[in-house]
Amino acid sequence: MYSVDWFKDKKITVMGLGLHGGGVGMAKWLMRHGAAVTVTDLKGPEELADSIAELDRAYQGCLEHQKGPPVRKIVYSLGSHAEKDFVAADMVIKNPAVPRENPFLSLTASKGIPVETDISIFFLLCPYPSTAVTGTKGKTTTTTLLADISRAHDKRTVVGGNIRISPLDALDKLLQTAKKGAAPPPPIVLELSSWQLESLEKHHLSPRIGVMTNIMEDHLNRYRGMEDYARAKELMVSFQGAGDTAVLNVDDPRIAAIGEKLALKQGGPRLLWFSVKSRKGEGCFVSGGKVVIDLGGRRRTILPLSAVRIPGKHNLGNVLAACAAAAAMGIPDRTIAAVVRKFRGVPGRLEFLGVKGGVHFFNDTTATTPDAAMAAMRTLVPENRKRIVLLAGGADKELRFEEWAKVVAGRVKHLVLFSGTATPKMLAALDAAGVRTPRTVVGSMAEAMRIAKDQAKPPGTVLLSPGCASFGMFVNEFDRGDQFVKAVKRIRS
Repeated sequence: MYSVDWFKDKKITVMGLGLHGGGVGMAKWLMRHGAAVTVTDLKGPEELADSIAELDRAYQGCLEHQKGPPVRKIVYSLGSHAEKDFVAADMVIKNPAVPRENPFLSLTASKGIPVETDISIFFLLCPYPSTAVTGTKGKTTTTTLLADISRAHDKRTVVGGNIRISPLDALDKLLQTAKKGAAPPPPIVLELSSWQLESLEKHHLSPRIGVMTNIMEDHLNRYRGMEDYARAKELMVSFQGAGDTAVLNVDDPRIAAIGEKLALKQGGPRLLWFSVKSRKGEGCFVSGGKVVIDLGGRRRTILPLSAVRIPGKHNLGNVLAACAAAAAMGIPDRTIAAVVRKFRGVPGRLEFLGVKGGVHFFNDTTATTPDAAMAAMRTLVPENRKRIVLLAGGADKELRFEEWAKVVAGRVKHLVLFSGTATPKMLAALDAAGVRTPRTVVGSMAEAMRIAKDQAKPPGTVLLSPGCASFGMFVNEFDRGDQFVKAVKRIRS
C-alpha cells in the first residue's frame, strides 16, 4: 500500500506529539524521508519543550548528514488544532491517545484522507515479522523480559511500541538489513496498547507471535464498555493464520474464550497457553514448584520458582508469558532461564526503592487500575495485616472501586488520596463498604510524603499504587513515579 518513497514531498500532519517518544519518532522518520511535516498538539510549546528540542536536534543532524531527499523544518501548530492542518494533508498520523471519535479525525475521514499511527506505518513497511505483547496489565514487564531474553540470544533485537520507544527509530536499519538479505531475520519485540492495535485493524494485520497477558477493566472512559475494550485487545490475534502463534493466558476467562474461538478457526494460529495454576495443551506452566514448557511433544523444566526474582503471582504470570513467547521464537531454554534468573522487574511496577527505619518503599505508579493496585497490596502484605500506607487516587477512567475498598480494609493502615476526579468515587466505595481506614486527601506529592513519613512505622510499607490515571496533578504516571522516587531518596538520605 505504501512504500518509503511515497512519503517524499507529502504533507503529513502528526496529531499529538506527546512526551513518550511515539510522536517524536514518527516526526523524525517523516522528516528524514522528505515529508512536509506539521505537528499539532493541544499542549503548548512549554509543555512539549523536550520533544521539540529533540526534533530540532534531529533536523540539524539531517542537514549535516543529508543523503536522501531534501529535509524540511517541521511546522508546529500548538495549543489547539486547526482545520487547515487536516483537510490539506495527504495523511494524518494520530497519537494513540487521541480518541477515535475526535472531530478532526472525523473531518479527515470525510475527506478520504488516510489516518495512520506510528505502529501501523511500521507494520506496513517493516520487512520482518514481529512478536508483540498486549494486556491490561503486565504488558511492559512481559515485553521487557522477553526483549532481554531475545537480546541475549540475538543482539540485533529491536524493541519498541507502547514501551516509550518508537519502532520507527529502527525501521530504516531494518529495511537496509532486508536489502542485504540477512538471515535469519532480526527479532522484533513490541508492546502494543489497545489503541495501537485498533490502527492495524483496517489493514487486517496481526503480529507473527501475539501475546495476551490479561483483560481487566480499564479505559472505560474511552470505550463503550468491557466488550468494546476486549474486542480491541483481541485484535492482537484476530488476523493471525497458519504459521502464526497466539500466546494466551488460560487463567483469564476472556482470553481463554478468545483461544477457544481461535481453535475453531480454519487455518488459524498455533495456540500456546500459559498459567500459574493449571495446564492446557502446549505452553508454559507451573508444575512441582518449577517453570515448565510443553512444546512439540516434549516437556522440559526451565527453572525453579525460587529463581524468579520479581514478586507477586501476577508477575509470575508475566514470566510464564515471556518464556512461552521466547520458546515460540526458537530461543534455547538455557538462554531463557539465565535471563529470567537475573530479571528484577521494570521501574514503576512494584519497584522496590529500599528501606528506612524498618519501613519499605515501593513505586507502583503504573498501577492505573483498581485491579493492578489490588495485586500490589496482596503481593506485599497478607490479609488483616494493616501495614501499608497507601498513596492512591487521581483521574477517573470510569472504573469501579468496590473490590479495591475491601482490599484496602484488610491491608492499609492509612490511605493518602491525591485529589482528582476518581477520588470521590474511591471515598464513596470505602464508605459503602464500611471501611474505617483513616484517609487524607492531598494536593501534592510533597504533602502525601509528609503524611506517609509520619504514619509509616516498622514493620511497614509505603506504597504508591494509585489505581487511577495521573492526569491533572502530574504530567503522566511516570512523572508521578519520578516525584515519588525523589521523595523517597530524600527520606532515605
